[in-house]
Amino acid sequence: MPKSNIQSISRRNPKPGPDRDRRAVGERAPAGPFPAGMAGVPLGLDPDAARGSRPWGAWGGAASPDALQGGGTVTGQGNTPEELVRRSNFWRDNYNPMRGLTIAWLMARLEQAERGSLPEVQLLLRKAEKRFPVLKGFAEKLLAGVSALDGKVRVKEQLPAGATPAMAERQRRFLQDRYDLLRNFKTSLGQLALAEIRGLAVLQKHRYRQGRHAGAVEELYWLEPWCWARDGYYGDFYYNENSQLGVGLGSCQSILGEACRIGGEQLPRDEFVIHEVASPLYEIALIAFVNWLMARRNYAVFTELFGLPGVIVIMPPELAPGKEDKFLAVADEVARGASGTLPAGADAKFPSKGIPGESPFGDFCDAQERDVVLAGTGGHLTMLSAPTGLGKGASEEHDAAWQKIAVTKAVQINEVLQRDFDRPELAAEFPDEPVCVEFALDVKDGEDVGVLLDNVVKAEGVGLLTDAAEISERAGMKLIRLPSPVPGWPVSELARSANPATRADLTLDKRELSAAVNNCSRTDAPIHHPNDLSNRLDNPGAHEVLRPAAK
Repeated sequence: MPKSNIQSISRRNPKPGPDRDRRAVGERAPAGPFPAGMAGVPLGLDPDAARGSRPWGAWGGAASPDALQGGGTVTGQGNTPEELVRRSNFWRDNYNPMRGLTIAWLMARLEQAERGSLPEVQLLLRKAEKRFPVLKGFAEKLLAGVSALDGKVRVKEQLPAGATPAMAERQRRFLQDRYDLLRNFKTSLGQLALAEIRGLAVLQKHRYRQGRHAGAVEELYWLEPWCWARDGYYGDFYYNENSQLGVGLGSCQSILGEACRIGGEQLPRDEFVIHEVASPLYEIALIAFVNWLMARRNYAVFTELFGLPGVIVIMPPELAPGKEDKFLAVADEVARGASGTLPAGADAKFPSKGIPGESPFGDFCDAQERDVVLAGTGGHLTMLSAPTGLGKGASEEHDAAWQKIAVTKAVQINEVLQRDFDRPELAAEFPDEPVCVEFALDVKDGEDVGVLLDNVVKAEGVGLLTDAAEISERAGMKLIRLPSPVPGWPVSELARSANPATRADLTLDKRELSAAVNNCSRTDAPIHHPNDLSNRLDNPGAHEVLRPAAK
């Protein structure tokens, strides 16, 4: 199907200026506030042909897609594209799923999500990502770890049958250029990583429409997870632009229509990058979030009641008539914690003094946070950060654990990009060639260099030879192999031999040394020459100590 007929989905509010100019030339067009089930109708296509016989005017005067594409004032009610998109988003802007939130309500919505109705759960998760500190911190750590990884297109280690190195290099250059043209590559990686929390990430390929890069992917546009429905747990995705509630198993086709189905004629599967996570974090995170909210509320009530000790002021037995109001005013100030004096005979009691000051709510909140971190890190950690102790041991262990987590997520992202980006782009450009290359994030798992070198020494100590190039790559530094060490000789002396300035000192002539020994006539002290390798090389069993020859 021609690329020009593919529906570009965009939920950004149209803005004046460059964005509107770009839409005018067809680079990106707003989806617009189409009626329910019309989001998948491509621009310029008669909606009657896709949904039925009702004309556009029957939808309350909404603008046609052709009018929206022009970027100017539309017909019907005279709404601008900005007003139309804003009206489409209006109900979501005013919907707060946290009002009246209970575990029972959450359980019902989680069951709906299993059947493909995603908006309510995803909208609640949107709130939790902003208001649940441990979830927000986990997301930030995950994004930081994945964003720090570099990636490049590489040739496969084993080329498929019929492939040649020249073919592989040609594909590598092409695919690398395609990745270099992406304007939001790092942002796209972040959205793919956050599928670990949300369960899915759907990105549409928006392509260049003009110029020398026409046809190449300009950006991987993220589409919000609350704008999707699914025909059952394993069914197709349907674009649910207005986040209609209750649309899921058995109702996607009838309510949203074939035009909204990913994999259909209007929304080809090759035009999307989709990352699904079989067991996402959001179920555990949302249950912990609800429990955490209830515990925090009770914690606040407990602090209000017992944070400051209550005071009961006892009036004196003999209070002058007419002084009661004045005494009550002073007693009220004292009870509130103010300084003051009371008449003789008055007393103050603190009935809550013996009540324990510790509450169970703090530990309960901590337990919810530990559940989220434990599930999110695959059992590696129970807290987001560790105190920096002496030698930074705990902190370094935490950093290493987060690096392993980032590497694990990067491997999954690699598979998604190789399936949904690499193969379709290569198939379109090289239809008759096997795929020889693939994109990969750098998933080198921050190996401990000290442990690596210790293992190298142990291996060579039992006669196993190691590869200097591999060790250099894994250690992150260039290493060279020195001459084989002489048994029993200090390694530091051999290391000095690598320096050209000291290499000459190690080649002392044997005859000169013998003459020097023979000329020693007044001393019996042993002669040590640390640079004398000749005697050791000629006779490995010779002693290190040389004595003057007898006259």
